[in-house]
Amino acid sequence: MKFIARELISTDWITIVIMVSITLLASAKLINSIRFSEFIMLFNTNKYVVVNQKGNKLSTFFNSVLILAQILSISLFAYLCIEAFQWQGDSIDMMFYFKIASLYLFVFICKILIEKIISTIFSIETLIEDYLFYKISYRNFLGVILLPLNLLFVYSVKPSKIVMIILIVSLLLLNLIILFSVYRRNENVILNNLFYFILYLCALEIAPYFMLYKLII
Repeated sequence: MKFIARELISTDWITIVIMVSITLLASAKLINSIRFSEFIMLFNTNKYVVVNQKGNKLSTFFNSVLILAQILSISLFAYLCIEAFQWQGDSIDMMFYFKIASLYLFVFICKILIEKIISTIFSIETLIEDYLFYKISYRNFLGVILLPLNLLFVYSVKPSKIVMIILIVSLLLLNLIILFSVYRRNENVILNNLFYFILYLCALEIAPYFMLYKLII
């Protein structure tokens, strides 16, 4: 009888990442339970965005906590996708996850800074602030949605390539719907500056994530 050694991969660091994400969400609820309740209902009602969009709420501590939870959760999902597709062979480990999270954070911060610079140059600070808050709020919510999926894939069911493809396509479509709803609300501004809007899409909504993908892979 031939014994085959089974390679056991420690998930201790993933447990820590997930626990930190849950702790961040719990902290956000403690900071402002009313806003957190409105945030959790974001896909049912846009009350959270309407009430909190004005007044530069993007830079509040409450929103910063949610952004950090988003970065951890989405980066972990990206890590699990790469592991499922085996794009990195044997190089998948904790440091690779932190590489993904660091690159995601870098791109995230750079995009916000560039968009704020553009808003100052063209004197459209209010419009860009509202746009950023709307977009980031929904992506924070996507991070919350991905958290239970990450738990399922790490501790219960190993995802197949087909499942991951379906999830990735669904998330991309959902993200497109979110962006389209933002652009629809600012249709007049976009139509009056269509050329600049196309440049913006290519430079700040498509190119950064393509570069992020290439850097990780």
